[in-house]
This record gives sequence, C-alpha cells and structure tokens, in this order.
Amino acid sequence: MTLPDRSAALEVGTFPVERVTFGSPGRWSAATLVVDPDRITDLVLQDPRIRRVTVDLVQPGDDTRIIHPRDVIEPRLKVAGRGHVYPGISGHPADTVGEGVTYRYEGFGVMVCAEVLPHIRRAVSAATDSLIDMRGPGAVTVYSTLRYVVLTLETQPDLELTAWNDALRLAGHRTANELAAPLSSLEPVRRRSYRLSPGDGTLPRVVHVHTLNASMVPGIGTGIYGFTPHALPVLLHPNEILDGAITGDAVVGYPGKCTWLHVNNPVLEALYARQGQDFDWAGCIIARTRWGALQEKQLSAYQTVKLARMQDAQGALVTWNHGGNDLVEVMLTIQELERAGIKTVFLTIESDIKVVRLSPELAETGSDEPPLLFSVAEADAIVSTGTLAPAGALPPAGRVVGGTEMTFDQERPDVRTPAGGALDLEALSGAYSPIFGHFDNYGLGRQSYHDY
Repeated sequence: MTLPDRSAALEVGTFPVERVTFGSPGRWSAATLVVDPDRITDLVLQDPRIRRVTVDLVQPGDDTRIIHPRDVIEPRLKVAGRGHVYPGISGHPADTVGEGVTYRYEGFGVMVCAEVLPHIRRAVSAATDSLIDMRGPGAVTVYSTLRYVVLTLETQPDLELTAWNDALRLAGHRTANELAAPLSSLEPVRRRSYRLSPGDGTLPRVVHVHTLNASMVPGIGTGIYGFTPHALPVLLHPNEILDGAITGDAVVGYPGKCTWLHVNNPVLEALYARQGQDFDWAGCIIARTRWGALQEKQLSAYQTVKLARMQDAQGALVTWNHGGNDLVEVMLTIQELERAGIKTVFLTIESDIKVVRLSPELAETGSDEPPLLFSVAEADAIVSTGTLAPAGALPPAGRVVGGTEMTFDQERPDVRTPAGGALDLEALSGAYSPIFGHFDNYGLGRQSYHDY
C-alpha cells in the first residue's frame, strides 16, 4: 500500500437526499432517492447466512424508534481513480484509495439492524443494544437527522462471531453499492476537491493523531483497509479516510466505530478548512488503542511520536473513538508528544459511559468521578464535546423498526423490554447508555453544555 502524494487530489461529488421513497427502478433525481425494495431483498438474500430481511424507510421527524442498529454506511461510488470505496472489506479490493473522483449521497445512510445472537452477547460484553429516536427528546444525536434505508436482518442462529459480523456488514455494503450505482452517469449538485497544501515552511506543521480502538476479540473492530488487529501506528493521507479506508464493524455498536462517521468526520473538514492558512497539515497518524499491557501502550505512544517527528510536526490534534482503558495510551501519546516539543490539543468526550439523562441532579450519573478516567500533567489543552443525552424519559414511539424488544442491561440478558413504550433509560440501563451516538467523539453533537 503506497501513500498518495501530497499533491494528489480527491474530488467528491455530492448528491443531497431530501426524500426517500419506494419504487422501481432505483434512482436519484432532484434530491429524491427511489429505492427498489424487491431488488434490495434479493441482493441481501443471496447470502445464505441471512434468513430474512425487512426493508424499511425512515426519515427525520418520523414517529419512529430504530432499535438494534449495528452500523450505518453512506453509499459512495468511485467513478475515477484506483480502488473501491470502503476498501478491504465485503469483497472490495484493498487498493490504496484517496485519489480521483468519488460520488456520495448527503444526509442518507444504509442502516443495518440485527438483534445480537445470544452466544455472541455472552462472548462480547460490548455487543450491546441501542436505539435511535427520530423525533422527540431522544433525538439528540446526528443519527436522528439522517434518512435511512433500514435493513432488519435475521441470520442463521449458529453463526460464529466473525461470520455474523461479515454477514451483516456484507448486506449493508451490497445495499450501499446498489444504491450508489445509478450515480455514475449523473452530474453532482456540488463538487469539492480535497488536496493537502504543498507547504513552504512559513506555517507550523500539524499532524492529526487519529487513535482508533482495536478489539481484543480477533476478527472484529474498526478496520483500516479491513485490517482490525492491533498494530503499530501507520500514516494515512486524509483523503484515504474520506474514501472509506476506515470502517466500522457490526458487533460493537459503539458510537465512534460507525462507518458513516469516519467518512463524515468533522475533524477532517475543519483541518482542511484551515490548512494552508493557519498551518500545514502533515497528514493523519492512525494509532491503535486498547492494548493489553502497559509496555504495549507505551510502545504505541513512542512510535506515534516518532512518526510525528519524521513529519516535522510542531503541533498535533489528538482524537479517540472509544472509552475506558484506551485513554491510557491516548494520554501517554499526548505526554510523549509534548515532551518532544510538539504542542498538542486533545479533543475528547467526557468518559462516563452511562450518562443517560441530561439533568443537574443526574449529570455524570450522580457520581463525583472526574470527566476523564486517566490524565497526565502534559495534557493541558483539552476541548470537550461532552456527552449526548436526553433531558428525561423517552415517550412511546408510534413505530418501531429493527425488532420489538431490547436488552438494556448486559448483566441481565434475559430481562427484555418492549421497545415501543415509554423508556426511562436511567432506570433501565446497565453499564452503557443505549442512545446510539451518545459519545460525540468528533463534535457533531447538537447539544451545548454549561459548566457544573
């Protein structure tokens, strides 16, 4: 895999989606996306691991609650240049991407929903149930603003973990590819070219240290060109990320692992907006987190800083996409960057994973714990995105898509709650908030916070 040249450009053509409807043939015209449900059903059922699929349309403002979301995929199409969007997964070649022309739908995603198989729930504690309300007090995340084709999948019950993950992900990407295919002959509403400035040495060089969780469970997790295991840091051109080089999985429905989020990461847009004016952007260092031993965490930090120094970085923006002990290597990386003379800013959520109601008496679930699990003295420039949560209990939903019941407490998997009724998440939830996207890792949230 070769890194695109700094002068290489990726042109992204955008097709807004303001209405989604069923019809045949599938097509896009004047901001309306027409979806052929029979074609999608036939495509998904080509995989014998899928027993049943239901295809639904969901739009912002609907009285609808989506449950069991496993991933969201923005349909994209490579119309010029090497490779395939979302490379290295679901049969896509692993060619280096980030150059040429790519078309996309704006404000739309393919959502894959499936109830976690019992043996997978027992094996992976983070394979939790979550929900998205499309209106009302629970509509607090960016995922309530998108339009969806929702695939509710029932798989063969005896699939092992990686096969279940692959089956769900393949269904989503096959559908996304099908929906994007008609764009090849159309003219986008907007075009934008992404290119790193050449740099003349007059501006400070800045690197984005983009830390990503690697699963302790083999075969699943956030992928880089489909590669999910722990590995030493790697340098990516930001255009590779915009072309789908980072993808989520379907097992851990953790907010920062969603495929849609990686190609719509606002950090990349913000850095592109300022590069060549306030700084020269040296690229993205992808560093894995959730190492098992302190020595491994330290090694990752040392190697990340080595890459930053080789890029002559004078400043760094550090982000992360998970929680818990991942913060240890993130903070060790910040510490080493600062010790190397690289001024560092940390963009972060606040770490309590069970903020499920946004009220003064329940902020941080009523505890006195600090907003970050672990910190170092060198981390002295921190921007918080807070945590997204509704102000009260969720009202009943007129329609439920994705299933009928939810497990809110992983410690009590046999306790199931009808999903369509009123839900007091503070009373029902165990270790995790069930709001999909409740951790606003990169600043897409719609809530503001006051000091408390």
